[in-house]
Amino acid sequence: MADQPWHRTAHWRRWLLAGLVIGQTLAGLWLLQQGLSSDASGWASTLLMLVFAILFLWIGLGFWTAVFGFFILRRGGDPWSLDRQCPAGDPAELPRTAVIMPICHEPVQRTLNNLAATYRELQQGGDLEAFDFFVLSDSVDPEVWLEEQAACADLCARLGGHQRLFYRRRRIRLNYKSGNIGDFLRRWGMSYKYLVVLDADSLLEASAIIRLVRLMEHRPRAGIIQTAPRLARAGTRFARVQQFANRCYGRLYSAGLAAIQLGDATYWGHNAILRTAPFMRHCGLRRLRGPGLFRGPVLSHDYIESGLMGRAGLEVWLEPSIGGSFEESPPTLEDDLIRDRRWCRGNLQHLWLLATLDGLRPVHRLALLTGILCYLASPLWLGFLGLSGYLGLSGYLGLHSDAPPPTVPGLVASSAGFSGTNHFLMAFTATLLLGPRILALIDQVLAGRTPRFGGATRLLASAGGETLMALILAPVRMVVHSIHVVHALLNMRTPWQGQNRTGDSRSGAQWQPFIWPMTTAGVILALIHWQAPELTPWALPVTVPVLATPLLARWLAEPTSNRRCWLVPEQRVSAPVLARADAGLALGQLWPDLSRFEQRVLAPPSSDRTVRSQQRLQGRKQERLTRLVERCAQAGSGALSDEEITLLCENPESLRALHYRVWQADPDTPWGQVLARLEKTLEWRPGLAGIREEELEHRWIEAAS
Repeated sequence: MADQPWHRTAHWRRWLLAGLVIGQTLAGLWLLQQGLSSDASGWASTLLMLVFAILFLWIGLGFWTAVFGFFILRRGGDPWSLDRQCPAGDPAELPRTAVIMPICHEPVQRTLNNLAATYRELQQGGDLEAFDFFVLSDSVDPEVWLEEQAACADLCARLGGHQRLFYRRRRIRLNYKSGNIGDFLRRWGMSYKYLVVLDADSLLEASAIIRLVRLMEHRPRAGIIQTAPRLARAGTRFARVQQFANRCYGRLYSAGLAAIQLGDATYWGHNAILRTAPFMRHCGLRRLRGPGLFRGPVLSHDYIESGLMGRAGLEVWLEPSIGGSFEESPPTLEDDLIRDRRWCRGNLQHLWLLATLDGLRPVHRLALLTGILCYLASPLWLGFLGLSGYLGLSGYLGLHSDAPPPTVPGLVASSAGFSGTNHFLMAFTATLLLGPRILALIDQVLAGRTPRFGGATRLLASAGGETLMALILAPVRMVVHSIHVVHALLNMRTPWQGQNRTGDSRSGAQWQPFIWPMTTAGVILALIHWQAPELTPWALPVTVPVLATPLLARWLAEPTSNRRCWLVPEQRVSAPVLARADAGLALGQLWPDLSRFEQRVLAPPSSDRTVRSQQRLQGRKQERLTRLVERCAQAGSGALSDEEITLLCENPESLRALHYRVWQADPDTPWGQVLARLEKTLEWRPGLAGIREEELEHRWIEAAS
């Protein structure tokens, strides 16, 4: 890539960041060295110093990124940002852009209401002509994807979007989300200059989408422009805490990250715009060919795709100043940890890519490394606690039998002076961990934004509650993430299904995911109390939250409408796109007493416009379909597997044959009982006997209309 004007600024900012992070790490190592007993040597102390250096680098990187963000915001924004360089209000015609939403077993109504809100905003602003919307489904359960089809058809009818809103379900699911997007691009990508990627919980205002397109038009070297989504629509206590943290502290981190990365930013997989042609040309992902975990499809694709875009000479920008970009938090702690289990496996795969992928820019390599450390940090923290406890126990029981108990596990004071060093290291570490929160609160006050959070007093109270909750949940995440890392490295199977986004409680679900973490914490606490009871008080802050996780998770999963705590700006004045999504039309089942498959079979074939017409099949597949029709007609839908139901629904001729058989079913057969339920739903007075099929179909169509 030829040097751009922003390169020199990016270089000195990154060298400054590196100097600050390395300097504070060396200072922390010196303090740790001084705090250790003079007799503490050997493998344990060496390993402790190594683990401490990695962790101190890790937390220091987050702290100094927040410091960068604080100063950037205090000076009114970054003059090198893409948003500042591109004039607003460009009247040029918008190029053709596809807005795609990959989904897999998502709550259909909530997801489509999100998409419809964006569609209506573009329609209302007169900018719809440049955009087409695609729902790309990877759902397998027939009841789910049949509902998706019906809901999309209903939404098209309500919006008048038959030429702009499309639904497609892949028959062969390969490579998860990246494979779904890749399949779309191979078929229709060349028809669109840009691609706006949404998640199932994404919401983008029309102004944000148009601004992204304008920025792409203004900056031909840009391959990806990523917004900084804000969390919104939280309903449970857990989601409210996450939402407050994102809205209060997030702008500091995103501003700092954007200032350091500039045109070498990372792509987060959604709420972003891609330049279609170079993305298709350079960002295809091959299957990994390594051992175990490092074999198969790339699970976490977004960071790799931004790295490949940078390797091809194009720029990737993060633009946090673009408003109107929203997403949702997992509603419960359990759902958050389930998502982390998938991300952990995907991020750890990047170890192989770091070693085998050539030509990546240093900033993109650092992004991959930080993504890996997001999860490796947990077993490292666990190892650090174990090593420091081991050294503390050795120093207290063997080397310094007359010394007081250690002030910090592993930091054994051999003199009063060194005890002060230990306390200074504790304060230093606390500053790195809590400093970004303090800076974020100062930034909110100086920017005059406290009224949006309910006033200064409520903002401080909310921040205090969020910090306390983060401290309580930190040991839980440490233990659970450590287990996730072990599972991933052992290549144990990880389910990859749709997320729970509604906060619906599931009976007994609060205990099962936490059995292993609770068992681990209980064993550790018992061993510490047995071998070194004097260290038990130091172990309690780590082990007690893990042991209490089911109760804590249940409390956090409860819905709350309390506006006195964790208030965010959107709860005071809702963004229009959020209000549209919340007020979206219900897309429920037409016949609640019938399954989606039963509705599909009973519907007149002429009204089935969602299944593509196919030529008549010959040979073994036709014989199999004939047998499926016969079995289903005699024994009902319960006699078929999901795969067999899918096969029938994808073949119009077989579905038509089954349709006619079902409408002639005897009352005592499974399909006769389905017709009886339909009769009850329609509140027909006469029975079905003696009524001709044509009249029944007429009544079906009449009721449906």
